[in-house]
Amino acid sequence: MNKERGQATVEFALVVPLVFACVGLLIGATVMCLQYLSLHDVARVAARAAIVADIPADAARDAVKDVSLQVTTTENLAEGTITVTVRKTTGLWWVNRLLASRAISQSVTMMREAPIVLR
Repeated sequence: MNKERGQATVEFALVVPLVFACVGLLIGATVMCLQYLSLHDVARVAARAAIVADIPADAARDAVKDVSLQVTTTENLAEGTITVTVRKTTGLWWVNRLLASRAISQSVTMMREAPIVLR
């Protein structure tokens, strides 16, 4: 009877770290996906603010409330588009150690709107 209890303890000790590693990876992947989606939303809001403003770069930066985000605005005059790219370092320290870039980014391109003229 004691031999079987010892075997169960050893098996438990071998399986628990594997279970914790799987749970940690699942939580990390979920957090990264949520950060990716929220970053896309921020880029979309910044691009919307940029296409209706006279100075797109300033409007995009003002639309982004988080100062830890890097906002880059590129205007293509030939096509009439504005591209806003938002970069952020990941919030998980162990993901930063695994990934080489340590940053996620999203780009949104929108067409510049002509001003509305009322007569």
